[in-house]
Amino acid sequence: MNYRIILTAALVLVLSPSRSQTTEKGPYTVSQLAPGVKHIEDANKSNPAGMHIDTDGKTTGMNNCSDMYLVQGKDKILLIDLSNFIKWDTSAISSLRSIVYSAKGNRDLFITVTHNHGDHLGMLPAFKDDPEARFWIPAEEFSGREVFPKDRTIAFPERASLDLGGGYVINSLELPGHTAHSTIYFLKDKNLVFTGDAIGSGNGVWLFSHDSFLSYRESIRKLIKYIQDPFNKIDPGKLVIYGGHYWQKGDRVKLTAQYVFDMQTLIEKIGEGKADEEKVSYNKYLDTNFKYGTATITWNKADELKYSGAK
Repeated sequence: MNYRIILTAALVLVLSPSRSQTTEKGPYTVSQLAPGVKHIEDANKSNPAGMHIDTDGKTTGMNNCSDMYLVQGKDKILLIDLSNFIKWDTSAISSLRSIVYSAKGNRDLFITVTHNHGDHLGMLPAFKDDPEARFWIPAEEFSGREVFPKDRTIAFPERASLDLGGGYVINSLELPGHTAHSTIYFLKDKNLVFTGDAIGSGNGVWLFSHDSFLSYRESIRKLIKYIQDPFNKIDPGKLVIYGGHYWQKGDRVKLTAQYVFDMQTLIEKIGEGKADEEKVSYNKYLDTNFKYGTATITWNKADELKYSGAK
């Protein structure tokens, strides 16, 4: 999301969840999520994730940190997303390169992104001029945009796969809504998916127009069909969702397939005019959170009335 975020007072300080093998490097906190899978968050003890609140309950700052995920196969290593551009720590570029290259070994380095927003592209300068870094990029999301080096970029079509070797295969799926061609990445046979902002990270997926809501409605149907398709070998009971702003999951232990199913029910309730509502003021358009269960959609009340009235 390449725009200012103003969170409501109801949000409290949320720190990244404790996981085994957690270390800090410059402005980043690195955690091991699963064998061959690391989480890189642009937050540390000096600038933790989320709202910063002092002992008197006063808000003193905020770090809407963004997430990167590093998947290590036998032959290739894939960095998913490039987080915010870090200005608060001058070691950001060297630190991120050190994290990635210490894991790379003799593997080929590939980099992808979930969507074209600045807080998921910010650290591109760390790798843009690196001859060893290749970019595997969703073609439609970046069509007509010269963002990545042409000679080291593969623009892939929807549902393309990248075999990292050793049983680590990435399967892509396009989910329009938050952006026109937001793309998520399933780690095949591992019940893990990396979603960027395509379905939100627990605090609300941001939709910027009436048409984007319609696109998102179809995307949720598409995602559920994909999850339930036996060919894809996904166990809904074990699926874990890693979003682009993982701290926003709040006090939930993790985001699961139930989050997706709740999104589907929420969309139905919005159509009926029966969703729970909370007024917000993120910007002039994003003025209402619509809620059901674990799911939240951040949208516009006037367009919600237009949509529910047309049903």
